[in-house]
Amino acid sequence: MDKAISFNDYLKLVNYATNQYQADLYTLPEAGFELRMLANSFKTMLGQDMLDRFMSPDFSRTNILLRTHLASSKAFLTTQKTIEEYLRKAFPGNFTFQVTGLGIVISHSSQLITEGQVRSLGLTLILVFAIMFLLFMSYKVGIIGILPNCFPIVVSFGVMGWTGIPLSMATSLIATIAIGLAVDDTIHYLVGYNHEFKRDLDKKEALRKTVQHIGRPIIFTTLTISLGFSVLMGSSFKPTAVFGLMMVITMFSALVADLILLPSLMLHVELVTIWDLLKLKLGKDPHKRIPLFNGLSRTQIHYVLMAGNLKTHPEGAVIFRKGQVSDSMYVIVSGELEVVDTPGWNVPHEDSGMKQVIATLKTGDVVGEMGMIRSCERSATVMASKPTELLQINERMVRRLQWLYPPTAHRFFFNLMRILCDRLECSTTALLDQTITDRISGLRTREFFRSVLRKEAALTQSIKGKSPLSFFIIKVEDLPKITLRNGDEITDTILKETGRVLKERVGDEDHVCRFDSNQFAGLLPGTPLKEAKILCEEICAAMENKQFEEEMDALSVQVSYGVSSTEEDAITDAHALIDAAFASLQDACAA
Repeated sequence: MDKAISFNDYLKLVNYATNQYQADLYTLPEAGFELRMLANSFKTMLGQDMLDRFMSPDFSRTNILLRTHLASSKAFLTTQKTIEEYLRKAFPGNFTFQVTGLGIVISHSSQLITEGQVRSLGLTLILVFAIMFLLFMSYKVGIIGILPNCFPIVVSFGVMGWTGIPLSMATSLIATIAIGLAVDDTIHYLVGYNHEFKRDLDKKEALRKTVQHIGRPIIFTTLTISLGFSVLMGSSFKPTAVFGLMMVITMFSALVADLILLPSLMLHVELVTIWDLLKLKLGKDPHKRIPLFNGLSRTQIHYVLMAGNLKTHPEGAVIFRKGQVSDSMYVIVSGELEVVDTPGWNVPHEDSGMKQVIATLKTGDVVGEMGMIRSCERSATVMASKPTELLQINERMVRRLQWLYPPTAHRFFFNLMRILCDRLECSTTALLDQTITDRISGLRTREFFRSVLRKEAALTQSIKGKSPLSFFIIKVEDLPKITLRNGDEITDTILKETGRVLKERVGDEDHVCRFDSNQFAGLLPGTPLKEAKILCEEICAAMENKQFEEEMDALSVQVSYGVSSTEEDAITDAHALIDAAFASLQDACAA
């Protein structure tokens, strides 16, 4: 405190002046009547107005003026608190007081503005987070969504602190306006980005298109509003000019946050909106109809569909064409697809006469899995034979699901791997059947049959053990002549019928194959030589009793056989077993 001025100071001055300025009389008298005389002299010399400034009419209240060099609101409020604590301790309880003044009022106003600014900004950021969380269904997105809204506020307050601009009623409005504009731009940007990302699940491409479509309106809006507020900078009233300048700075900082900060953050976040959830219509028990959703709850299925790209295709639409390169597979959520082959990948799909239907896929099936795994060219064209909903799945979708809903992603990935393994097993089985099965007779091929014979361990045990192993050769006589005389069609019929007869006569543990163009072989584990000969007799009789019609004539065939067994002492290995059977066949043909 620099100086304290009270009513007593003026009474001392009046007493000093009325007593011819004697230095020892610059004090207050002790007698009561003398004080009343000094009060009357005060009115006479300084006037009633001056008295009313310091004393109430009944002299029950007085004002004490304190002069200080304090400048900050914090110092004023601290001093006020100190004075009040002292007065409460120094005077009785019925003593009343009030510490006030222009500095105190301004300090309290500044404190209220600051506290109100903090509360309002805090409440606003909480509401913004809640809106982002509800709209995009992720607390991570909510946090990232408020960062671009905080950036212009930080910049505006930083500039105010750096340049010494005080926080006033006018400047306190800047943050509220800035966050309102930034939230509007942020929501438009995020919704636009989510819409673009849903097209092909490509983040960089979605960001590029979003900046093109949403960034331009944001830039034009910022320039227009900034130009309007810049007019205030020409005002002669300083608070108005400062308000205009800070609004321009805040608008451009919000633009930087929306076009630079927000896209950078979006590369590390995944979006789904509540609208994606509301649009989903799965029907009853989707996990029973779609193997990919096996073991997932309805909520988890919603998570999967929201993380991916669910598209609707009308009847006749081409999902992808033969020869195209893609990195996605598709799951049929509803509808039906046709896998077709065409002379070229660019053949119009409307030309149904030039396509060959390879397979028909229904709800729950997957298609294009090799494209997802290897990003290779499509081997066939896929079309929608009915209105169809497809879930697009690629590596980006799997990563997105892992980021958003890790437990769901684990189960989903397990189901996906099981489906791919099943498809691989089916493809392997089909390929193996084509490789080891004779196309005409339906029996195993010679190469596969020889691989069975080359299993030395099993064969050696059969030879050395007590269980016999028999081998037979059956030959359809004159089959080449029949082919030359009657054509390939009747020959194929004879071969098919021979294969059918062999399958009917031999057991499940036995092996039969088409050994040559007109020869068939059989391996009979555990069958003695005598029983093997009886079996061959039955097969030959069944074939010779059949009549194959060729035009107007009935055609029959002659069949010979040769048999060998490990029961014979001369047979010690597989080669000897085969040689003995062929020797027996030659003897039968010669006879």
